Amino acid sequence: MRIHLAALAISVATTLPACAAEQETVATVPRDLTVTGPREGLERFLALQSSHSPPLATSAVIPLDNGRATVVVTLPAGRGGQELAQTTLEARAAGLSYEYADAGSARIRRR
Repeated sequence: MRIHLAALAISVATTLPACAAEQETVATVPRDLTVTGPREGLERFLALQSSHSPPLATSAVIPLDNGRATVVVTLPAGRGGQELAQTTLEARAAGLSYEYADAGSARIRRR
């Protein structure tokens, strides 16, 4: 029994510092996420974004052809990648497409 407790104590002692050292990547500049799709889906997406605390900044809705529209959502500097991931998941759930440029990169991600 003592061996199991010692092994557990060693495991915890080595795991805790590793967990504490792991930090979320944080953007040092604002990121713009351009979201495009059917106007109804875009309106639902914007309502969801305004319900967050604090709400994300969004541009005015720009109408496109065939009942589609686009909007730019600005993710402020100091926010982590988790917020970007959550926002893109919300866009996909609303049936919208999105694109953004990685911070410090010329690559554009589209979905």
